[in-house]
Amino acid sequence: MEKIIWVIGENRTEMIEAQRQINSTGSMRAFCMLSFEAVSKAIDKAIASQHVERRSTISIPSLILIDYDMASRNDYELLMFLKKQQVLAGVPLFFVVEYRSEELDELCYSKGATVVLSKPFSHIGILRMEHIAWQHEVTKNYEKMLQKQAGDLQSAREIIRLNQQLESRNALLYQIFGRYFSDKVLDMILDNPTGAAIGGEKRELTVMMSDLRGFTSLSEELEPEDVTCLLDYYFGKMAEAITQFGGTIIEFLGDAVLVVFGAPMVAKHQTECAIAAAISMQNKMGEVNRFCEKNGYPSLEMGIGIHRGEAFIGNVGSQKMMRYNVVGRIVNECSRIENYSVGGQVLVSKEALQFVDCPVEVHNHMEIIAKGIPKPIELSEVIGIGGEYQLRIANVEFDVMKPAKELVVFNMSPIEEKMVQEDTVPGRLLEISYKRAVVELYDFQAELKVYSDVEIFAAGKDGKAVFTGVYAKVVERNLDIVTLHFTHISRSFQKFTGLEMEGAVMVDEEHGSLVMEDNV
Repeated sequence: MEKIIWVIGENRTEMIEAQRQINSTGSMRAFCMLSFEAVSKAIDKAIASQHVERRSTISIPSLILIDYDMASRNDYELLMFLKKQQVLAGVPLFFVVEYRSEELDELCYSKGATVVLSKPFSHIGILRMEHIAWQHEVTKNYEKMLQKQAGDLQSAREIIRLNQQLESRNALLYQIFGRYFSDKVLDMILDNPTGAAIGGEKRELTVMMSDLRGFTSLSEELEPEDVTCLLDYYFGKMAEAITQFGGTIIEFLGDAVLVVFGAPMVAKHQTECAIAAAISMQNKMGEVNRFCEKNGYPSLEMGIGIHRGEAFIGNVGSQKMMRYNVVGRIVNECSRIENYSVGGQVLVSKEALQFVDCPVEVHNHMEIIAKGIPKPIELSEVIGIGGEYQLRIANVEFDVMKPAKELVVFNMSPIEEKMVQEDTVPGRLLEISYKRAVVELYDFQAELKVYSDVEIFAAGKDGKAVFTGVYAKVVERNLDIVTLHFTHISRSFQKFTGLEMEGAVMVDEEHGSLVMEDNV
């Protein structure tokens, strides 16, 4: 179970960095608040979540981090407010300070601090958060169990037995101190204490990686609370599809997900299950985008890569810190495959497809050359799977492109190693839609490879910008004609397409995909 961490402070940049560090563990999810009002609102929602069965976007935290400067303001008004909240009783409280000193530490502890950390968080500091949040949840759950059972106990001997059982259970949980991302894995470890040892085995596995397109840029436009709310909903929907088909979530990497099929339980049809899960995940993006529309967030697209081969699966780390993880060449290769996918795509390697026994519907075949991999990787874009699954990507149909009505120059800057290059490749816009564009290069010998990423600055015939801040992947090239698939769009691009195409941007209610609608 993921632990919710409340991070309270006034510096937005520090909050985003703290959120990134905390979320990168995979076992914790940061919920950032930048004002007294935001804290009060979060507490109201946390209280309300105790009285409804449906899942709330804000839960009671496992740990609270508060910036000391904000906590000490107005005679510790915010700190006193937190301490009065019954719903937060017993929740560990970490103070975050700019510079630590013996006097300041003593003052923080006198105000109720469990731990005092300095900025920025160190690796040890993050581990302390993870450990104390885990222990708080374990203790809280067992306290509830003991309270229930205590009413039925007939003797003090039974109480002693339960206390001993609690101590033994807590010792075991401390021993396996890492994050196991599947209930099946955790159940196996708790039922078999020898499974908490470091080690594992080589096994034939199917690995899947997914990633939101352009989310890093998008998250910079949103408040930390909104980013947390959006990711919480997104990960929840993706986890539903993954667990439905027997996948084990290994790690959340920012807005990406690493999943394996075929572990911890051996699965004969692991690759079919991975493809079915991937298609289901793409279809659930409709729900995600309806949520985005309702809350005023930009729409999202996701790419997925699937690969299969031999890898090590098991406990990795040290005696004090370990996690259930997958290690091997196929993980690195799967990451490269996923990186070549565009929004709405599921790319599956030839090595994985050869193990599939049921029919699959393939839209396209391609061959990529990835850095660090000696030979080309053959891929297929899978849009459907038959057999017992009977699934198809709902919004696989391409949107309709329309011709540009006036001269628009696309200046495309290649992106290498996540760095935008200084050289630009200019071209004339021929056709465009909300997702794609066809551009004629002014120089057909220009270096612009298929599957490369580009940043686009577009200008009209007067030389003035018509949109900026747009990113795309080159998905096709024929001499001087290239087809682009947009991976991140800006508000100026939305305005441009709305005017240029004489249409309005809307959300497909059935599939949640962005489409263009002509004005009548």
